[in-house]
Amino acid sequence: MASANIQISQILLDASSPDSATRKNAEAKLKEWERAPNFYPTLLELTFDKSIDIHARSISIIYMKNGIERYWRKSSPCCLPLEEKSRIRQTILKIFEEENNSLARQLDVAIAKIGRIDYPNDWPDLIQIVLQAIKMYDMEPNPKNRLISYRGLTLLNQIIKTLSSSRITRKINVIAPELLNNTVTQFINNTNQFISKFTENSSDETDIRFNLEYALYSLKCIRKIIVFGYNYDSITSESDPIKFLNILLEYMSKLLTIYQSLKEDSPYIEMLLKIIKGCGKVFLNIQTYNPMQFTLMDRCPEIISWYWDKINTYDKKVGNLEYEIIIVQGMELITHLIKNPQLIPSTRAEAEQNKDFKKVDDILKNVIFVPQFVEALSEVLIFKYLSFSENELSNWEFSPENFVCDEDSPSSESQLRICAENLFLNLFSTYNEIITPKILVYIQQASEITDKASKDDILLKDAIYSTIGLGANSFSEIVDFDSWFMNNLLPEGLNKSSSFIIIRRRIAWLISKWIGVKASKEVRPKIYELLISFLMPEEDLVVRLTANNSALSCIDDYDFVLEDFLPYTDTFINLCLQLIYDTTEFDCKIKIVNCLSVIVERMGTKIAMFAEKIISVLPQLWESSGEDQYSFKISIIIILTKLVISLKQDSMKIHEITIPIIQKCLDANSKSQYTLFIEDIIELWQGIVQNASDCTQELLSLFPSLLNLFDLSSSLLSVLKIVESYVILAPNLIFQQYGLDLFNRLAEIIDHPKPEIVKYTIRIIDYCLQICNRDKCVSSIVELISNTPIFDKMLETITKEKNYCRAIVDYLSIFARIMFCDVNIFNNLMKHFGQKCDPPQESILTPMIQTYVDRIDTIGHPKVRKLVGLALSNIMPMLNQNTIDLLQGIFVVITDILTEVIESGKKDLLVYWHDDTLEPGEEESLDTIRKNDLLKHDLVNTVNIFDFFKSKLAELESIAGGPQSFNNLILSQMDQMIVYQIQKIVS
Repeated sequence: MASANIQISQILLDASSPDSATRKNAEAKLKEWERAPNFYPTLLELTFDKSIDIHARSISIIYMKNGIERYWRKSSPCCLPLEEKSRIRQTILKIFEEENNSLARQLDVAIAKIGRIDYPNDWPDLIQIVLQAIKMYDMEPNPKNRLISYRGLTLLNQIIKTLSSSRITRKINVIAPELLNNTVTQFINNTNQFISKFTENSSDETDIRFNLEYALYSLKCIRKIIVFGYNYDSITSESDPIKFLNILLEYMSKLLTIYQSLKEDSPYIEMLLKIIKGCGKVFLNIQTYNPMQFTLMDRCPEIISWYWDKINTYDKKVGNLEYEIIIVQGMELITHLIKNPQLIPSTRAEAEQNKDFKKVDDILKNVIFVPQFVEALSEVLIFKYLSFSENELSNWEFSPENFVCDEDSPSSESQLRICAENLFLNLFSTYNEIITPKILVYIQQASEITDKASKDDILLKDAIYSTIGLGANSFSEIVDFDSWFMNNLLPEGLNKSSSFIIIRRRIAWLISKWIGVKASKEVRPKIYELLISFLMPEEDLVVRLTANNSALSCIDDYDFVLEDFLPYTDTFINLCLQLIYDTTEFDCKIKIVNCLSVIVERMGTKIAMFAEKIISVLPQLWESSGEDQYSFKISIIIILTKLVISLKQDSMKIHEITIPIIQKCLDANSKSQYTLFIEDIIELWQGIVQNASDCTQELLSLFPSLLNLFDLSSSLLSVLKIVESYVILAPNLIFQQYGLDLFNRLAEIIDHPKPEIVKYTIRIIDYCLQICNRDKCVSSIVELISNTPIFDKMLETITKEKNYCRAIVDYLSIFARIMFCDVNIFNNLMKHFGQKCDPPQESILTPMIQTYVDRIDTIGHPKVRKLVGLALSNIMPMLNQNTIDLLQGIFVVITDILTEVIESGKKDLLVYWHDDTLEPGEEESLDTIRKNDLLKHDLVNTVNIFDFFKSKLAELESIAGGPQSFNNLILSQMDQMIVYQIQKIVS
C-alpha cells in the first residue's frame, strides 16, 4: 500500500507540473484511474499519510473532492460502490486530528458535500459525531482535544452552510433546534471565559485566542442556523432564536468596550473585531431574510439605538477603517428599516389579515423614527459622514483616477461615505417633510462659504451640495435649479481657485443628478459651457473625469436637443480625446469612450464631419490596451458600431479598421477574446453588412466565420440576421462561393425548437428564392437546396405532424414560393421526393396540394395566404379530370382568399414588407433599402391575384378542350355551390 501511495502521489505532483507533456500524461493516468476500484478511498488515505509530500496530499484531497461531486450521487454514471462510500465516510473522520489547516478546510468541504447527499438517510450519525467532537475539550481539556473540538466546529460551520443551500429541502430545518442549543452554549461559554480571563489579566494567550476563535466559529454557525433553519412564520418572542438575538446585543457591547480599551498591537484585537462584526452580520442577515421578525423583536429599538450611538459618537477623523465596518453595519440596518417592501402590506386585505404590519408601522413611526431622531440622524450624516475623509482626499491627490472609479465601485476608504449617502437618500425620500426645512437652511449657509473659507467649511459646503444632488427628485418642486445654477453654481464653477477644486467637482456631479430632473432647455448651453471649462487640460483630473461623466448624462438625457449641442460638439470631442491620453486607468478610459459613443449616437449622420478625428485614435487605443483589457476593447467595438450605423454607406471607408478587429476577435487562437467579444462583434458585423454599398473581398472573406457561429446558440438569431443581409447584399457571390455550406448550416436549424429561429431561417430561404426568381435562375437555387437536408426535413414535418405547428406554415410558404415561381420545377421536385418515399411513388404532388387545402385555415398572414393562392392557381393547368377533388379543394381555398379581398374593399391582397425585429434606427440603412427594393419587385406584391387566377382558369379550360368540354369534364363533377361562387367572383 505504501508503494501504491508513493506512485499515486508522484502522479498527482506530475499533474501540477509546469511541463505540459508531463502534466498531460499524469492527467491521462488519473483519468484512467478515476473509475478503477478503490481509487478514491486510496486518495483519501493518501491525504492523511504524513509521510507523503504535503503538496501531493493537498492535490489528493482536491481530486477527491471533485470525485465526490461527479460520482457520489446514486444517479451519477459510474456511481461509487456502497462499500467504497462506507470506507470513505469512516476514513474521512480522521479530520478531527488533522493538524494542517489547509488540508482541514478542504476536508471540511468534502465532508459537507457527502453530508448534503447522504445525511440523514445514509449517514444518520454525521451531526452527532461532529457535536460530540465539539464537546471533547469541555469534557477533558488537553491540546489533542482542543484540536478535535476546533476541527469539529469548523466542520459544523461548513456542513450547516452546505445543508442550508440544498435546493430540494433544507435538511437543516429538522436539526436546527439541537444545533442552535449546542452552538449558543459554546458561544456564551467561550465569550464569558474570554471576558473573565481578560478582566483578570490572564497571561495564557493561547487559551484566550482559543476562546475567541471558538466564539467566532460558534457565531458563524448560529447566524446560518437562525437564518436558514427556522420558519419565522411560526416563531414567537419566546423561541430560542429570538431569545439569543435579545442577549446578543449585551455581548456585543461588552466585547466592543474591551476592543476600545486594547492597544493596536494587542494579539486579540483582530479576532475580537471579527466577532463584533459577526454579531452585526447576524442582525443584518435576520433583517434581510426576516425583516418582520427583526422589527418585532423586543430589543430592535435598542439595537438601532446602540448603533445610532456609535454613528453619532464616532470620530471620523481618527479614520479606523476596520472599526468603520461597525458603523457601516449600523447604517445598513437603519436603511433597511426605512425602505423595506416586506414591511409594507401589498394590499389592504393583507394588512387586515396580518396584524403584524400595524405593529411594525407603529414601532417604526412612534418608537424608532420619531422626528427628533430623523432630524438628528440627517444632521450627523450631513455634517460628519457625507464629506470626504482624509483617506479619500489623499486618494484624490495621489491617485485621482482610482478616486473617480471608487465612486462606482466603492473601496474600503469610501465605503462609509457611500453607505451614508444611501442612508441619507432613503431617509430624505421617506421623511422629506421633516428634513427639507433644515436642508434649505443649510443651502443658504453653503452659499455663504467662499473659496477663502477653511478646508473644513469647504468640505461642509460640498457635503450640503451632495444632499441636494442625492435628493434631486424630492427637491425638484422646492429648488429652482435654473436660478440656482445661474446665480450660484455657474459662478462657483468658473472660480478656478485651487481651494475650490472640491466644489467644481461637486458641481459637475450635481449637473449629472439634476439634468434629467429639472434643467430647462434655456440653461443647457450654459451647462455645456461650464462642462467644457471643467474638461480643459489645465483643470484637476478628478474634475475633468467627473465632467466627462456628467457630459454623458447630459447628452444621453431624454430632453437632449441636438441643435443646442452642435456648436459645442467639436470642442467636447477634442477634449474627450485629450482626456483619454491623459488617463492611464482603463476604467476611466472606458467612461470617456462611452461618452464619445453617446455623442456619435446622438449626432446621427451629422457625426460625419467629426468622425475622422475619432476614428483616427481607435486603432492605437485598441493596440495599446494589451490582451487583458477586454472591457476597454468592448467599448471600442461599441463606438465603432455606432460610427458605422451613423456613417451609413460612408462606413465602408473604415472597413480597414473594423474588419481586422472582427478577424482578430474570431481568431481561433484567441478563444478567451472570442467568448467575451462575440455579442458586440456580431452587432458591429451586422452594422457593417447592413450599411455596405457593395460586398468587398475583405467583407466576403468573413462569411465562413459567420457560418461557424451557427453553433453559438445565444447569438444565433443575430447571426441569421447578418446572413440575411449578406444574401441580399451579394447573392451571386454567396451562392457561388458558399451556397452549399450556407444551406447545409441552415438545414441544421430548419427544425430548431425556437420559432423565431425557424422564422428567420425560412425568411433567408425565401429571399434566396425571390432573388433567383428575379435573376431567372430558380432551378439553380432549388437544385442547390436539394443537395442539402432542408427539403427532406421540411417534408417530413409536413407529412408526419398532424396537429397545428407554426413551422409547417413556414415550410409550406417555401414550397408555395417554388410552385408560384416555376410550376415545372415544383413538379419535378415532387417527383424527386416521391422516388425517395418508402415505398417509392411517382410523385407526391397530389398529397402536397391536399396539404395546402387542408391547412389553409392555419395560415393567417395575408401575404402567405396570397402566395398560396397564387401557387395553387399556377398549379391548376397541370391537373385534369382525374383530380376533380383536388381542383375542388383549390377552388375552395382561392374562393376564401378572393372573398377576403372583396370584403376588405381592396382590389388585391398587397402586403408591404415589414419586419418588427428591426432595431430602432435601422429603417434607413442600405440593407433596408435593398429589402424594400426586393419587396417592391416581389411578384407576390406585383401580380394581381384576380387576374392571375382568371388566366390560369382559362388555361385549364383550354387544356380541357374549351368551355363546353371544361364544363362537362370538370365543373359538372364538382359541388355546384363552389362552382357558383367561383363564377360569381371571376365574372
